Amino acid sequence: MHRSLFLAACLAVSFCLPARAADGAPDPSFGDGGRAFVTPDDVEARTLYPYASAVLPDGKLLFGGFRGQFNPKLPWELKLRAMLARMNADGSVDTSFGNTSIPGVVVLPDLVPNTRIQSIQSMYRLEDGSILAAGTAVAEAPATGFVLKLHADGSFDTGFGTQGKTVLPYTEFDALAVDSQGRIVVAGTNVEDFGRTIATVVRLLPDGSFDAGFGDAGVRAIDWDDATHAGSLDDVALTADDRIVVGGRYSTGGPNSDFAIARLAADGRFDTSFAERGWRSFNDTGAASPRNGVERLALAADGSIVFAGQYTNAAGRAALVLGRLAADGATDAGFGDTASPGYLKPAILSDAFGVDATDLLIQPDGKPVVAVTYFAEQTKKQFFVLRAGADGRLDTGFADGGLLIADLAPDGAGSETGCLVQQPDGRLVVAGRAERSDPLGDLAVLRLLGDAPTDRVFADGFD
Repeated sequence: MHRSLFLAACLAVSFCLPARAADGAPDPSFGDGGRAFVTPDDVEARTLYPYASAVLPDGKLLFGGFRGQFNPKLPWELKLRAMLARMNADGSVDTSFGNTSIPGVVVLPDLVPNTRIQSIQSMYRLEDGSILAAGTAVAEAPATGFVLKLHADGSFDTGFGTQGKTVLPYTEFDALAVDSQGRIVVAGTNVEDFGRTIATVVRLLPDGSFDAGFGDAGVRAIDWDDATHAGSLDDVALTADDRIVVGGRYSTGGPNSDFAIARLAADGRFDTSFAERGWRSFNDTGAASPRNGVERLALAADGSIVFAGQYTNAAGRAALVLGRLAADGATDAGFGDTASPGYLKPAILSDAFGVDATDLLIQPDGKPVVAVTYFAEQTKKQFFVLRAGADGRLDTGFADGGLLIADLAPDGAGSETGCLVQQPDGRLVVAGRAERSDPLGDLAVLRLLGDAPTDRVFADGFD
């Protein structure tokens, strides 16, 4: 976007009236035309991938995920280690942050020996500036979930857990939240029993020890309707009174599954004011969809639960779905498509054979925003963001009819979204990976303008 003559006139008189920016358009004051990158050096890292993001009080952006390092002895298997990356508010790399040959990047040490893949999946910044992160170590050894507490510079807070970390063997950790007492709630899946996974919620005290007042010594296995039933959890959110909402999958036999959402009381027991028994497994009864799953969820101001995930479409492929439950667990028939009350099933990515919701947030105006990644036979992979109205229909005032599709690797193989966050000023920050130049995978960030009036002077960095 070019500066206008109107901007020049505004500068001459030291003020201008607010002008409404295009909602969902790239923010020209960020990076290069709204896009910014952290590029690996192919020594410490060949690829950088963010699963989690946060906006810091000074406007800087923090990302958590993994770095993949090339191993010439096993060229088909990158060595993954948990990493943090930080950008300045304008999209430049924060060179004051980092412990590697890549400016702006902190690579964490080996968290679980003998595992090849280690990654941060979820992250939470505390008021004192320290960082809580949860993730999983796996491959070549049993899966182990970990929770870390790091100082603002990425170094370990050794007063937490054991030298800065707490681990749980045979468990995958996917999401983390912090309650009003500073207790850390983690959702994931126990994989110890080969052939059957168990939805699992863990709560730690602020010092990293397991909370004996929650579940069984800090661990709550959710067995749904019987102790042999398989399930998994992908996300967690907390109510104002510290009740725990988790979402994932409920196995219906073989590879098939239903959406699954549960709400727990603060002590880990089922909250029976939700769906009468504290949990629901369900699907859209108006559609023949054998495979369904909640991948991300968020709580609205009225206590309703918005979720994003997968269902099986008429072509037999995994497609994107958004849904909403009322605070009592009932399907909200006022949300979504008229053909499928309670659900939004957007007609997108028709040739994609796998679509995943990688992140979800609800704006202050009640509009859900979801980041999407996908695999397609013919379509080049690009950044993909969808915004719906509070009624669950595509928000046609956002980007192109409610959809933002952006190629962050125009001369490369493709790009994909990993996470998103909204700044206090309403701008959306979408992060992922862009393969702009083979064989490197950059950490890629796109900042979008919001729908609030934007002062042209201040948007361009003047104060």
